[in-house]
Amino acid sequence: MGQKWEKKSFREFYYRKNGKRNVKNIRKLNLNMIIGVVSGKGGVGKTTVASNLSYYLSQVGKSVTLVDCNVTTSHINFNFGFFNFNKTLNNVLRGEAEIWEATYKYKTLNIIPASLRLEDLSYIDFMSLNRAIRSINSEFVFLDSAPGFGKEAISVLNSVDSVLIVSTPFMTSIADVLRMKKVLGELNVYPLGIVLNMVKGKHYELTKKDVEAITGMKVVEVIPYDENVEHALSLGKPFIEVFPNTKASLAIKRMANKLFGVEIVEKIGFFDGMKKGILELFRGKFKII
Repeated sequence: MGQKWEKKSFREFYYRKNGKRNVKNIRKLNLNMIIGVVSGKGGVGKTTVASNLSYYLSQVGKSVTLVDCNVTTSHINFNFGFFNFNKTLNNVLRGEAEIWEATYKYKTLNIIPASLRLEDLSYIDFMSLNRAIRSINSEFVFLDSAPGFGKEAISVLNSVDSVLIVSTPFMTSIADVLRMKKVLGELNVYPLGIVLNMVKGKHYELTKKDVEAITGMKVVEVIPYDENVEHALSLGKPFIEVFPNTKASLAIKRMANKLFGVEIVEKIGFFDGMKKGILELFRGKFKII
């Protein structure tokens, strides 16, 4: 029998895990939260969600490490615009390096990338992932999992305390969420909920209520389809950095607030600031009398 997850809150889960039952605010708990960002299928925006959520948490003062555990098809580096590494997670899982040697900094975020080289896929010991991850000294550790249920993905599930499941609003994706739910129950991994991503609001899409009814799990956030996401990816930057006030960015901020209690911080991005400056210039020159 799987866990009756819907009757347990995120706070209750961590109280039970750490034996702390008298603390009213989860933010007061000094916990190392190891969270997998997972999906049953590829192409749902899992890596983009993991990258932007972890970056935002790091920007509001949290200690965060993002780990690219999708070793065979690594993509996290595209979200941050760097591609050359002396050491990667591949080296760690091959016993050639310690986890700190494969850790790089993007502004306030710690990133442990996977290698882009095909020759680095051999002799990887996925069983050693748990030990390596547990040695990371960050308040939040996000593992960007490989999609599906292969050995890469299962190694992530065996290394985390909880997961966020990323899905699109279509039955093909939700069917894989149901498979994921079963696997999580067997491995005793706690699901924080479903992130419904790339939602266009079309009549043929499943709604939040539909998804919750089908899966029996909570949808923690609905992220709308946003062309700024693709624009930011072409720049090699998180969209929440370049376009902090766009709809997708606001959804990420809401999710961080709901799940982890962080304050929603509004920032003026580069393009927003440039547009604002031009408007102010024109207002100054063309005053309405």
